[in-house]
Amino acid sequence: MTSPRPGRRRFLFGASAVALGSAAVSAWPTTAPRAMPSPDGSSRARSKSRRTNIIMVLADDIGYGEIGCYGQKKIKTPNIDRLAREGLRFTDGYASASVCAPARASLLTGLHTGHCSVRRNPGPQGELPLDPSEATIAEVLKAEGYRTALFGKWGFGQDRGDQPGHPVSRGFTDFFGYLTHHSAKSYYPRRLWDGRTPITYPGNTGDVGLSYGPDLITERALAFLRQHRDDPFLMMLTLPLPHAPSVAPNEGRYRDRKNWKPADRIHAAQISKLDDYVGLVVREVRDLGLDDNTIIIFTSDNGAHQEGGVHPSFFDASGPYRGIKRNLYEGGIRVPFIAWSPKIMSRTAGKRTAHQTVHYDLMATVTDFAGVATPTTDGLSLRKVFTGAAGPPKHKYLYWTRLHAGSTPLHLKEDHGRGRNAAAAVRFGGHWKLVGFAPGPEYSAPGKRWRIELYDLRNDPGERHDLAGDRPKLVREGLRYLRESWRHPKAP
Repeated sequence: MTSPRPGRRRFLFGASAVALGSAAVSAWPTTAPRAMPSPDGSSRARSKSRRTNIIMVLADDIGYGEIGCYGQKKIKTPNIDRLAREGLRFTDGYASASVCAPARASLLTGLHTGHCSVRRNPGPQGELPLDPSEATIAEVLKAEGYRTALFGKWGFGQDRGDQPGHPVSRGFTDFFGYLTHHSAKSYYPRRLWDGRTPITYPGNTGDVGLSYGPDLITERALAFLRQHRDDPFLMMLTLPLPHAPSVAPNEGRYRDRKNWKPADRIHAAQISKLDDYVGLVVREVRDLGLDDNTIIIFTSDNGAHQEGGVHPSFFDASGPYRGIKRNLYEGGIRVPFIAWSPKIMSRTAGKRTAHQTVHYDLMATVTDFAGVATPTTDGLSLRKVFTGAAGPPKHKYLYWTRLHAGSTPLHLKEDHGRGRNAAAAVRFGGHWKLVGFAPGPEYSAPGKRWRIELYDLRNDPGERHDLAGDRPKLVREGLRYLRESWRHPKAP
């Protein structure tokens, strides 16, 4: 194992650039970006590659209402808010699942949770690998000449460099971060992985230390952009923020909120630090002249959490929606979703859309922009939505399933005692939402033993009035979609 040399640049990054917060990092150039040396003598270098680059920033457990442009009042997110003002903000964007592992697996493969191999969070048996037969976004783009990078949390397979489920084995040319969900809970990690090589941080203990994991990871992401500015690339920044535990270098701009609970102050600081990182990424993209051919997507893997003493109700974290992480009600799966690209998306700049989309659409979207063949998936390309073209394809329905993985008091309360049961949901017909609960923790074909609820999201976005007894025809339609979406998983 090797230990990192601190270096002047790392010190400056952690102690200066990130710590500046909204006072400086969030201040994007309002006219011309910072001048960069250019071989052609111009004040701003341009990428040699004209193929579309994709950057995905995937937050970890940010609720729909925890970002300023989605209604948040207490937590400051100026960089993400500006991303929305200059880009396209989705009001009906969804994660693919209500917990982390299946949501991320679905995003990577374009398969919803009735088809993807990873359908639950890992339990005591350890991390779950992606099935080798399921192509990832990275594998598809790498085969077509893209540089593909993941910086942050991976979460499929074991914490070993030689495991077959390693991100380098699943299409990523570059990886730096945490290999497992468990290890990503250490914000001051004792070890991160640089590809297959472990890098140790002797001054760290997990919750305190000298090197804050998200700082280290974001620094590597920025270096990747500089190094591969002339290559077509996919870069995924999957920081663990603001997942529990609530750990940040300091409480920053929320330190004076003495009437807030300590965990809530740090949770807010985690979200604002993530916002700072978004500001750094966007500024780097502008400075490198990549904004003409780069799309940045910001979203979250599922709804807000109630862990480590955090109170989602204090922040109105789910906005107007019911539920949090682990619920299949809107608050567990409807998430912030913003796309930004000043030139490619010039016609949709500053707009919002109610187009219904889910993360398993991203495989088809990315490959469409890259101009490569899309594997068979459950998703549809968002290219026409992003660019403002007429006639974007629409889903007949959106589908989710949940297999039990952990619980919190608010999640259990919303599910009325069924929080540990397997569940599934479908949105169809524009505004109808059917939520079904199996009789136990394992999935069974929806039938008479299932508890079925039906909601009209147009008139009841908070899902408080169950109409299942009044609309039997719609219930039958929704159940049909549930049954046709589930494919029994392969034996391990």
